[in-house]
Amino acid sequence: MNRQGSALYGAFTRMTAASLFLFSGLTLANNVENQPKNAHQNQLLTTLSQNSAVTAQGQTLFEQVCASCHGKDLSGGSGFNLKDGEWVHGSQPSEILANIESGFMNAGMPGFKGVFNSEQLQSIVAYILSQRQGFDGLTYKLYQMQSKDDRTISDDKLVKSGTLPKNLADFRLPEIQHYIIEFSGDFYTSRDEDTRIWIEWGAKADIDFEVDGKPIARDNRFGEWFPTWVVARGKQTLKITYRSADSKPGQRNLVLIATNDDMSIKKFALSTRAQKIMLNKKFNLNAEGETLVQRIKVTNLPAYSISVATPQQINYAFNSRSCDIVGLWQGEFLNIGPNIGGRGEDASIPLGDWVFHSPKALTFDTQESCRFMGYQMQHGEPVFRYTQGSHQVQVSAKAVTSKQLDIHYQVTGTAGEELTIRLPKSRKLTWNVPGTNTPETSDEKDYTMQRVKLNDKGSASFLVSAQIHPM
Repeated sequence: MNRQGSALYGAFTRMTAASLFLFSGLTLANNVENQPKNAHQNQLLTTLSQNSAVTAQGQTLFEQVCASCHGKDLSGGSGFNLKDGEWVHGSQPSEILANIESGFMNAGMPGFKGVFNSEQLQSIVAYILSQRQGFDGLTYKLYQMQSKDDRTISDDKLVKSGTLPKNLADFRLPEIQHYIIEFSGDFYTSRDEDTRIWIEWGAKADIDFEVDGKPIARDNRFGEWFPTWVVARGKQTLKITYRSADSKPGQRNLVLIATNDDMSIKKFALSTRAQKIMLNKKFNLNAEGETLVQRIKVTNLPAYSISVATPQQINYAFNSRSCDIVGLWQGEFLNIGPNIGGRGEDASIPLGDWVFHSPKALTFDTQESCRFMGYQMQHGEPVFRYTQGSHQVQVSAKAVTSKQLDIHYQVTGTAGEELTIRLPKSRKLTWNVPGTNTPETSDEKDYTMQRVKLNDKGSASFLVSAQIHPM
């Protein structure tokens, strides 16, 4: 970190919770909200948010000075969520930039205009914009219908309309028996993967979705009671049309949640009821002073995986069915809130950055099945024991630094036998196996190979060192 970054980071870490009102209801000294919208600046910042080099710079600065309060994923911590739809001081890019430049001195938060140059400030805003999710500028229209079978919308049936400042669909608004309610606004999703809208227990819901004026089809692949709709990537216009029809009043306050494509991760809420549920599903877990072992369901890891966190914030997972190292990630450990809230059905979410994860794995190149014998804590670290064919294996790992994990193997088998280890490739990772030759090249694009020979007593003890480097 440079001198400017270090100074700013120090200022941030000394702040109290009161200093975290970057986008709260406090009055902005320069009264940004009353200034005319800067269309040119809005367009510039929006364009920059689509430039990967600019957002990468912004991410680096954000993680240096903002993440400790607002969360590395911008979802909030002691500070506010910076990627949802609630922007009290305005959601326009120029307004966000002005807030960051000016700060809130009366709350203990300095302005950054004199700390970072214009390009750096713009990159921070661009990064924040690139991480947006959910609605922006959400409006609603409520129509009173003549009966449960009336499905024709007309202007004379419009009884109420307005904006929703929290940008969440509120299905509690209607106070009439027969109605149709429409919600519409700009909608942001991940640019890198597909997003589904899911209605919890939504088989009976009479609801339609449109993206940029085109209807999208209901998808019942997860079951009739778990309908989903796949939306576009990035920014789009989303319209929701819900009809009360013959549903009961208690069934009308819908739970709308955005998930990833296989529904293993609940990303964010679209409705007020869903938001209330999801706010109770955040419980971060980290290793504080000693290694921590968790045997729970985790996103991107296969079932029966045992996740291990180290105080150095380099984490890994061992799978008790395949007997492989099936995941390695750097940074904070897990948000186990979804697992608790979903009573074990929802996966916990890794909080750091993946180095590799299943289907890639650190494994022996063999077709023989394994039998897991359990693990024991030795010197503060778990030692996993298993048999694989005629071999008996013990494996443990120790974090040397936040960038190096040493994985220790002890194997017994046949004297003079050669074993081959498959080392998963990653741009973030270099493997080192001391005492052996350089890893062999392989025709496989995802692995390199390393051979290890058992001694004349039929045993071998060796180290596989995973060295993580920044991208």
